Amino acid sequence: MGISFYVADKGSGPSRIGLSGLPKAGETQIAKCMAPAADAAVIKGGYVLQGKGLLNP
Repeated sequence: MGISFYVADKGSGPSRIGLSGLPKAGETQIAKCMAPAADAAVIKGGYVLQGKGLLNP
């Protein structure tokens, strides 16, 4: 499954999330960087999104 996030600044609209479905038939993984654009609005918050590795040097 691929997942992407768009975290909006306060007052600039909703944050969004994108989710991909299952890989193609016969495959067990999706390719790296194949998550869809974050297009579904987050309707309930209270979560903190933290990076790992290169995102937090």
